[in-house]
Amino acid sequence: MKQRLSSFMTRWVSSLILLTVLLVICNAISLRFDQRVDLTREGIHTVSPETGRILSELPEELTIEYWVSERMPSGLQNLRRDTVDYLDEFQRSAKAAGADLKIQVRNPNRIIEEFVKEKENSGEVPQSNPMQALLGGAASFADEIKKELAQQGIPELQGRSFKDDGFEIVPFYSALVLKYLDRDAEAIPVHTNLEGLEYELVSRIAKLSSTSKPVIAFFHGRPEDLITESNGTPLPQPISHFDPFVNDILTDRFDVRRIDLTRESMIPEEAALLIIAEPNATTPRQRFEIERSIASGRPAFVMASTTSGTLDQRLQFTPLTPGLSPTLRMWGVETVENVIVASNECGSIEILRPGPFGSQFRQAAPFHLCPAASGNGLDGTSPLTRGVGSIIFPFATPFVINQEMAAAAGIEISILASSSSGSWLARYSPGYTAEMDSRPQDPGSLAVRHLCLLLEGTFPTTFKEGTPVPPWDPSEETDATADPTVAAIASRPGRVLLIGSADIAKYASLSLYQQNVRFLVGSIEALALDPDLARIRAKIQVSSALRETERSERNLATYGNMVGIPLILLLIFMVYSASRTGASYAYESKIQSEEGSA
Repeated sequence: MKQRLSSFMTRWVSSLILLTVLLVICNAISLRFDQRVDLTREGIHTVSPETGRILSELPEELTIEYWVSERMPSGLQNLRRDTVDYLDEFQRSAKAAGADLKIQVRNPNRIIEEFVKEKENSGEVPQSNPMQALLGGAASFADEIKKELAQQGIPELQGRSFKDDGFEIVPFYSALVLKYLDRDAEAIPVHTNLEGLEYELVSRIAKLSSTSKPVIAFFHGRPEDLITESNGTPLPQPISHFDPFVNDILTDRFDVRRIDLTRESMIPEEAALLIIAEPNATTPRQRFEIERSIASGRPAFVMASTTSGTLDQRLQFTPLTPGLSPTLRMWGVETVENVIVASNECGSIEILRPGPFGSQFRQAAPFHLCPAASGNGLDGTSPLTRGVGSIIFPFATPFVINQEMAAAAGIEISILASSSSGSWLARYSPGYTAEMDSRPQDPGSLAVRHLCLLLEGTFPTTFKEGTPVPPWDPSEETDATADPTVAAIASRPGRVLLIGSADIAKYASLSLYQQNVRFLVGSIEALALDPDLARIRAKIQVSSALRETERSERNLATYGNMVGIPLILLLIFMVYSASRTGASYAYESKIQSEEGSA
């Protein structure tokens, strides 16, 4: 017995020593080579080769400042370390590409403390005017420096940290600021995870290094439809429903040029993208110019439907005639006209409800005419919809794909967003009807409706070479022999994004469905900017959605987890206990027989 114990201790000590030696060797090797292994399928924590190419175009030094607190809330404890590691790798990639990149990690709390101490030592007294503090002014030295940091894109954030039996609110900082030459700094004010960080950095670097903004041609097919009042108050000057989207969101990144698609207002040659918003009564000449632009390789972003509506208490609808059906049909896409997609999986609108004493209050109510695409309804592999949780399509017109026509035209069609399988089609009406509000009883009326498509390829045109070019004004009398004819065009591969909602980027829609902004901006950037940026953006990691299941399958999974797994574990335990008991009896019998023979 003592001999077996001694042998066991010897093997245990030897194993411990060997394990320690191996750990020391592995640690030395890791420190020597300083490499990390990214096990994510999308390479989330690895810098892309495309990033190196973009960084190689920086002729001067770029500085990335990471402003982060030492004390972070629960759930963000590892953020500082992970971000610093990622920025180190980012810096190595920049160095390999020949770019000069400097990384600085700064603690705002320490800077605030030093600023306050310096002010106090100088004998200055902070202003304690309560009205100034109420109006957002500095009420102390700390508030003064915090306000300066916030103006630089470094705001103070708040998070929860668990403490004893409860939690406490922890103020903290986590922001990135990019500085290049004497240009205005670019900031990421809120940085709470690494997902999408590479795209956020590289897109801002591309903006800083660019000498001019990319040009976007913006065509609104219904310019007469204007916003004349806000909350019942007349506006000093009517504005377009797309003005907030263009002026407040797009112009920060792009040089947006509004065009009328007339003889005097054509598509600029330098335009990197053509946006077609709410086309209505499009003339043959306008369609001709649109087709020629797309055939030349210029990408297009089309927001078109056969209905527009109001997202307020009035619930009024307006019919639209986009006039693009011949073009889309040639490319393998049909539109179902005079219907609106409705679904129980939808957005909501605020309606006024009567309250006590004659008052009114706002209440959110589901609005079936704003179908939502989420989960399996979104293509998680496309750079245009990657990382988008859901998209709301107000007053949508569904698309029907004709694969034979698309193949004949050389077009590849990808479905980016669809409604749920319980969606139905409601006939157009100027006002809200019961058909729009109630899900039909007939199961055959329910189906998935395609709401967003991406077309890629070399696009043909519906205007044959040598035929007369359509006139700008169809009512004008022209001489067919003197009219210009359709000339040959050097077709190039291009992309067209079709969105079956003319209202998706209007002010009312974006106010209610702010999640659409990420999709719209990301799609426009992917189409208009460097293609490498689209590949980098595609690395955003999202959870795979489960397929739709029947009730019997869900019940099987539920009861299998509740009953089946415990029974299997119990069976394994019983078999293991029985085998242990049998082995114990066998060993006891062996010892007894040995003692008897002795």
